[in-house]
Amino acid sequence: MREIVEQSLRRLGAGERVVWCVILSASGSTPRGPGAKMAVFADGTAAGTVGGGAVELQAQAYARSLSDGLARVRDYDLISGGSEATGMICGGTVRIGFLPLTGDAPWAQLLSALGEALDGTEDRWLETVIRPDGSFSLRLLADIDLHSDAPRLPRDPTLQEADGVLRMLEPICRSYMVYLFGSGHVGRALVPILRGTGFPVTVYDPRPALLEDEAFRGAKVILGDFAHISDQVSLTGRDYAVIMTPAHTMDLTVLRQVLHTDASYIGCIGSKRKTVYVNQALRDEGFSDADIGRIHAPIGLPIRARTPEEIAISITAEMILHRAGGSSC
Repeated sequence: MREIVEQSLRRLGAGERVVWCVILSASGSTPRGPGAKMAVFADGTAAGTVGGGAVELQAQAYARSLSDGLARVRDYDLISGGSEATGMICGGTVRIGFLPLTGDAPWAQLLSALGEALDGTEDRWLETVIRPDGSFSLRLLADIDLHSDAPRLPRDPTLQEADGVLRMLEPICRSYMVYLFGSGHVGRALVPILRGTGFPVTVYDPRPALLEDEAFRGAKVILGDFAHISDQVSLTGRDYAVIMTPAHTMDLTVLRQVLHTDASYIGCIGSKRKTVYVNQALRDEGFSDADIGRIHAPIGLPIRARTPEEIAISITAEMILHRAGGSSC
């Protein structure tokens, strides 16, 4: 999303026309789901993806053919031989909205605000409205923008249709934070991957030199004592705690504090042997099996990762699964 916004802003600033291709709905087996986006530029290049393969090539070609500034909606059949067939055999269908953007001020202002929202930590949703006459609008929403007939903005992209008007609401930024306690080798590999997959990150460590590492560019950094994390951070029920301090005793110090919060996800790095030791130490201190069961340890999905980069991928994968409401058990 960030790349789409940045490239679109740059192209619009240069006077070029940009067409956003947005998956409004999907059914059956499809490579990407609602909310997936691709920006198509006049020179034939694109940013983002709506699933790759034939459907993406067809969408790019159609986007480049638009010239009147009106939005279009097309359905693509991923079943070979169906209507608007793509030749793909995934077995589903996708509805894609095509939104031509021009370089006038409203679009630039919206994209700038969208970029700021992606870097923020407040709840934000993007509303896309496509009308039967081809006119369309994009608008950023916050909780204050709620209507009486919509008591809650959705967690997942949601499409509504009434009188031919399509209205999609999708979360752009959710108010949560990944707190990374420790900034060693795995932490340096982890932060760019987390950032690239949409996780906001705060790195917490007492060592000033490590926090200046280029790998943490774009993340918030906090210089703090592992024994007193509540002095500088307060974990909510949406937040993630990733614990990878320089020593198991420091991991225990952080775990003791984090287990007293409502953190949504708690992960701790280490071997199975270390995990057994840490868990027993927590039991000896009075923590229940339910408390210990909240900890993802050893952290990450079991993909036989060895290098810091591989471990970072396994951790990110587990966190993506958690964010999506799944389970790694």
